[in-house]
Amino acid sequence: MEQFSDTELLALIQRDSQQAFAVILHRYRVQLYKQIYRRIGDEEETKDVLQDIYISLWKHRNNIYIKDTFAPYLSKAAHYAIVDRYLFQKKSNTLKLALTRQEQYQWSAEDQALANDLEHDLDRLLTKMPYKVQEVFKLSRKEGLSIREISVKLGLSEQTVKNYLSTALHIFRKHLGEKKLSYFLLIAFLLH
Repeated sequence: MEQFSDTELLALIQRDSQQAFAVILHRYRVQLYKQIYRRIGDEEETKDVLQDIYISLWKHRNNIYIKDTFAPYLSKAAHYAIVDRYLFQKKSNTLKLALTRQEQYQWSAEDQALANDLEHDLDRLLTKMPYKVQEVFKLSRKEGLSIREISVKLGLSEQTVKNYLSTALHIFRKHLGEKKLSYFLLIAFLLH
């Protein structure tokens, strides 16, 4: 199979050939490793990113189209994986900072009661929305996932995820008003 072209190997991969998949991984492993390592600079993280790319490649094998070679596809996959890793790290650091600030801030009983009331109000409103809108909003605001991560997790287009978030926020704005919504989202974020 080593002599097969990438397009021939892709056809075999799309028919679940693990041997063809192994040939592609072997063919591009050094190039891909160097590209990722150059950006990340850590061997273990590079291996983790490679593993994520390989898993994604296998999962989405039936939706892949290449013109002549896997090189551009894999290069772009590496780029996106590096960006995702960076954004995840940034989000994680922001959350840690927010939690540190929360520990330093002493909530008054009034602030705590207001935040709890607003959170219950939000939860009631959320339960009246369509299930998918609820699910997208919870993944975005409560679990901190990006639009792209939600899209992949739920199998929705990124535009659909944006539309669902927009729908939820529109309902909240209408119910609470702009100023209350901003205050509520800040308080709710800091309390969780």
